[in-house]
Amino acid sequence: MATKQKSLGVSIAICTHNGEKLLPGTISNLKRQCTGNDLDWEVMVIDNASTDASVDVVRKCWGDDGPAPMRIIHEPRLGLAYARERAFEEARYEIVSFIDDDNRVMPDWVTTASECMSADSQLGALGSCNTAVAEVPFPEWFWRWAHYYAAHASCRSESATLERWILVGAGMTIRKSTWQDLKRNYFRLQLTDRVGQRLSTCGDLELGCAIQLAGWKIRVEPHLKLQHFMTPNRLQWRYLRNLVRATGEAMAVLDSYFFCSQPQARFKHRFRPYWWAHVIKEAVAIARRYPAKKALKAIFNDLEGDDDVVFLELNIGRLIGLLRLRSQYGLLRREIARAPWRRSELAI
Repeated sequence: MATKQKSLGVSIAICTHNGEKLLPGTISNLKRQCTGNDLDWEVMVIDNASTDASVDVVRKCWGDDGPAPMRIIHEPRLGLAYARERAFEEARYEIVSFIDDDNRVMPDWVTTASECMSADSQLGALGSCNTAVAEVPFPEWFWRWAHYYAAHASCRSESATLERWILVGAGMTIRKSTWQDLKRNYFRLQLTDRVGQRLSTCGDLELGCAIQLAGWKIRVEPHLKLQHFMTPNRLQWRYLRNLVRATGEAMAVLDSYFFCSQPQARFKHRFRPYWWAHVIKEAVAIARRYPAKKALKAIFNDLEGDDDVVFLELNIGRLIGLLRLRSQYGLLRREIARAPWRRSELAI
């Protein structure tokens, strides 16, 4: 009689920087996990150079009656990318599930993550189904741009393998051996993601691209559900504009993943490796779509609710990102195209 294979253990990683006000809700929800006695799991709180009382809050909220061991790990290098790398280094189990300090997960989170990853050894990462919640009313425009907030207006009703899915950091679950395989073959993140209060972004998207190009599967698991808590300042129009511009800047780097496998035979693709071609393209797109008068008005006024303003911020951000890269744009694309960690010719 065949013996049942033991489920893979789960390391929950909460990366936080000065999150003392958000952590109580996150920790209290995590304590409600319902798991079987045969499932090993732990909680790691990665304290990313906090200067507030985050550590004391975590210890008090988890207490001595927590359902799993909890460790506080100090990462002095400020930056979400550093905190995530530290989580992979410190994790005791094969599954590393990242929960932000403003996430409230459902009681079956740990069990679902373990079951999904244990059932498919080729599954490198899982995305979750995230719903935005707030203590104040959402502005009318929020749901049109919810994806920039790692939230979705609606979720898929069934689990499916999505080869083009790009990971969202809030709630992403990654196999530790997937990360180790990338690092062993000299993978390095090009994007820093959040650094303190600076809205640098898209490190999670880069990681998702790399996992796919390394030959692993990624899928969205609708049974992995969480609530993404929005503070009032994040629901301001100016915050959205800054967030979208930062995303545009990061997209210039992500070009190296998006286009590295696509054929260059067609004439319109032959100039893709050259940063100046993209600079011209973005400048022309801005000039065509936004008359000078409207562009200037958007720069000096909020124009809340005007979708064209959001698209303008995305174009401006991308243009800034390209100008910052200059000659590094082509070098980066060649580095990704020839990277030893790549196992797939997938065009993302």
